[in-house]
Amino acid sequence: MTRIAVKDQLGKDVVSREHGARMRTLLEQALNGGALPVVVDFAGMKIASVSFFDESFGSLAKKYGEDLLKRVDLVAIDPFDLHLVRDIVSSRARETNRKLDRSSVR
Repeated sequence: MTRIAVKDQLGKDVVSREHGARMRTLLEQALNGGALPVVVDFAGMKIASVSFFDESFGSLAKKYGEDLLKRVDLVAIDPFDLHLVRDIVSSRARETNRKLDRSSVR
């Protein structure tokens, strides 16, 4: 198991795509390390940023699909933030599946 403490790794003001890219890199390294699940600890944070979550979790959902949330355990996350993550992951996974379906028809 790998633990990523968001506040320790990224600071307390996490909202931008730049922060999301840094989180994505941390997640990719942990996922590639194979010690699942990856625990992402949001203790003491409320992010409420579509940009951050799309750049981090949404980008990875293009690769892992909705299975991403089976590999990553989100702890101490604000309920609104959890809802955002789930919606973004689902949306990006569907988007990728549609692209794959269209390319296989050709």
